[in-house]
Amino acid sequence: MTTKACFYEDGMSFDDRKAIFLERRKKAAADNKYAFDPYKFYMPIQNGEGKAVELTREMVEAYKDGWDLDIKADILITTDKIPGVVAGFPVADCPLLIASDLKNGITATAHCGAAMINNYLPIKTVEALQSMYNSKKEDIYIYIGAHAGKDWSYDRYPDFATEKFWEQTEAVKQIKEDDFRINMDSALLYQLSPEEYETYIINTDNTRTNPNYYSNSIYNHGKGPEDKNGMHFEGAYYQKTKRL
Repeated sequence: MTTKACFYEDGMSFDDRKAIFLERRKKAAADNKYAFDPYKFYMPIQNGEGKAVELTREMVEAYKDGWDLDIKADILITTDKIPGVVAGFPVADCPLLIASDLKNGITATAHCGAAMINNYLPIKTVEALQSMYNSKKEDIYIYIGAHAGKDWSYDRYPDFATEKFWEQTEAVKQIKEDDFRINMDSALLYQLSPEEYETYIINTDNTRTNPNYYSNSIYNHGKGPEDKNGMHFEGAYYQKTKRL
């Protein structure tokens, strides 16, 4: 669920990759009884600044295919004012955070890879709802998507872990001289305390070991099987409702 060249046959043009990607979105829409529009998938380009952008009707109507819209942000927000519009990210191993204000019909999505967790993007996502829409934590639904499990390791202390909380929470734990285990759940829980929210769900599927998911860490670094090479799309949308 991406147009990145590394996930397609060598030499395939961007237009061909985009056409294949659109067909995959159409299949996803059909499988979900067209609760969302396959042309209205949106993903921002992250820059680590913690910026949040709301998808507006004007933005949605600017291009037929939402993938053509250039959005620079770390947090992408969709609302019940634009049903059938999907905000999210292609991921593999990195958790996607969905924070939804259930009362106000506002949902924020953020790709929270380890470097972004180090940059406090999880809590910044919640703070974006609070500052932009006056959301209250007790009205927010937190969902954290499938991601790499506790078996994820580095042969050295990871460069991304510059904040103290990685060691304090044992989110990075040294097992042996050349074995540092990464536990993103601990880092996420440090920033997002479950008891503060209306609902808090962590998908415990391990993308590294679960055959239903892609895994960059297994394929690229562990010389894993070919079928682990890819990305799946996770996001959020407000379902279209039929008028009576």
